[in-house]
Amino acid sequence: MDIVSFAFSGPATHADQPPIYIDAENPSRSLSEAPFRHLVRSLIAGFKAHGIEHGDTVLVQLDNAVIHSALLLGIIGAGGVYMGCSPSSPRHEFDHFVSLVEPRLILTVASALPVVRDVCTIKGIPLGQICLVDDRCVDHLVSFARNQVDNPQATSPVRDEGVPFGLGDLVSFGQSDWMRIDDEATAKITPAAMFSTSGTSGLPKAAIRTHYTIISHHQTVHYDVPYPVTRLMVLPMSHSFGDFWSNLFPIRYGHPLYVMPRFDLSKFLNVVHCYNITETYLVPAMVHILNQSTLPVRESLSSLFYIGVSGAPIDAHSLQRCQELLNPQASIGQLWGMTEVGVVFQNRYGNQRYPGSIGKLLDNYDIRLIRSDDGTTIDMECTPGELYVRGPGIMLAYKGRDNATDDGGWFRTGDIAYCEDEHYHIVGRTKELIKVRGYSVAPAEIEAVLLKDPRVHDTMVIGITLPDGSTEVPRAYVVCARGLARPTADEISALALNNLASYKALDGGVVFVESLPRTAIGKPHRSKLSELDAQRTKIAALLSPSHALC
Repeated sequence: MDIVSFAFSGPATHADQPPIYIDAENPSRSLSEAPFRHLVRSLIAGFKAHGIEHGDTVLVQLDNAVIHSALLLGIIGAGGVYMGCSPSSPRHEFDHFVSLVEPRLILTVASALPVVRDVCTIKGIPLGQICLVDDRCVDHLVSFARNQVDNPQATSPVRDEGVPFGLGDLVSFGQSDWMRIDDEATAKITPAAMFSTSGTSGLPKAAIRTHYTIISHHQTVHYDVPYPVTRLMVLPMSHSFGDFWSNLFPIRYGHPLYVMPRFDLSKFLNVVHCYNITETYLVPAMVHILNQSTLPVRESLSSLFYIGVSGAPIDAHSLQRCQELLNPQASIGQLWGMTEVGVVFQNRYGNQRYPGSIGKLLDNYDIRLIRSDDGTTIDMECTPGELYVRGPGIMLAYKGRDNATDDGGWFRTGDIAYCEDEHYHIVGRTKELIKVRGYSVAPAEIEAVLLKDPRVHDTMVIGITLPDGSTEVPRAYVVCARGLARPTADEISALALNNLASYKALDGGVVFVESLPRTAIGKPHRSKLSELDAQRTKIAALLSPSHALC
């Protein structure tokens, strides 16, 4: 089956169905099932008219919007391949995306247009392949869909190839059925979408997901819950984590989705309270903000039944603090996945036995833990090993690269995990482990201890090599909480020394900063921090007395 057929083949709907995509900041901007379907079919016709053919990529550079899912299905339905990226992508990253995926069309916003125009000019891409999206365009498409207008004003676009065109032009070509796939073999090899990887150790890669892969993802994470589902999406819908619950679930299952362009604590609390939100998904940085807020968080979140947390490590203490802000019937739980493999582990609603775990292994996946020293498989509980994953949710490949799995179909995640009573725990990433005198130290473990101090707003730990080259040691970068007494470096060091083994001490020191580098969904960007740390060390060396001018 193809993705569009899957999305539209959910439980029966009715004419009086309420809106399923709602702008949380402007609820009058919304779409119910019938207008949404009409919009998708119109966009399919528009993308075809603008030259999108089987396998062509459309690069979508937008913030969250009620039309985002319709754009995704319209692109895929026309036979194209969706690729999302952030409007705030720096120039070098956007240039990289364009070179990597070679888009046939680029959908962007006014704030990003100068960068997009510049990159396209240098690469010889006609500016007529840029589609500009703004609030007026969104309102036009919503009105068009609600009125179910069917006005094929043209059979092909008439435009200046040297000038970007508006999104409204895409719905001027009537309607079209979508590209259908009826056999599993074709669905397994037909790309539908690409999602960028985190890029925490270099430029992002593009993970190719087929129709079969994406459908498998959604079938794996869906389960029945004993409460009416009304979701709030604050994570980027163009990111794989946000995609799981925003782009197909509303139309397939009739779950209303309120959409915010980004996380803003005050607005988030207001939306949850006003619209009786029952389910949402956050990254750890957002959980820490909730925990540290002086706003009436408990009262505002009273309607919530479930918060899913992923995107980066989070400790049990922080989750428990957030749990105490929820109503007694609510659950907060981690889940674990990757852009390359989908969601593999999940603490589902009501499962709070091991709050620090990433949950149980989901159906359709196989995993194994491998010892780093001899490559053998671990079959004992509480014994860490590198996590390998196999299943139908594995990506087809990275764009421009060969298959990312081994001959047995196993994908190497790079994460270190262990199992206890069928619940899995992430220790850290192999690339991030700090080698201290023969011991492996996970930065996340130290960070979890430091974050227990309310004076620590955010922190990131990296490894540095001692001047004599004898070993690596941990160094903590700390962002202090506002409104509280600033801790000293000695006090921060004491937190680690008093709560962890001696080899996990912050012998690399403590550095106070105003902010820390993170990805769009809050994942620690340790490689960038390490680069900044190296620059800091060079500057410090230049300013040392030994370099003073005579």
